[in-house]
Amino acid sequence: MMPNILGFVVLFVVSLGLSLAAFVIINKNLRTVLDDVVKIPDCTTFYSRILVIGLLCIALSSAFGVPFNLPAEAAFMEYVWKVADGLSEVFGSMLLFLAAYLVMITIIITVLRKSK
Repeated sequence: MMPNILGFVVLFVVSLGLSLAAFVIINKNLRTVLDDVVKIPDCTTFYSRILVIGLLCIALSSAFGVPFNLPAEAAFMEYVWKVADGLSEVFGSMLLFLAAYLVMITIIITVLRKSK
């Protein structure tokens, strides 16, 4: 029972870490672009918060979606593969979310830049 809980905790922490790392990497440039184009600080804050909320929700849902029900005599490598399977889900979901977010931000920037 304890190795299953430990495997879940590792997946949970790594998933949250990956989503926060992606947010830190993207947020500075996103804020710069939105401040330059939109020039409404509340809009920049809103879209930055949507990004972090989306990334965190994806990380949490992907981590909670992986069942850790390995038998007590399971080898250590089985837990590693289970965590890797969960991270695969996290990366796939984050990629889809970031692609949709990129399309949305691109449309917003295109519309607002042409209106000026």
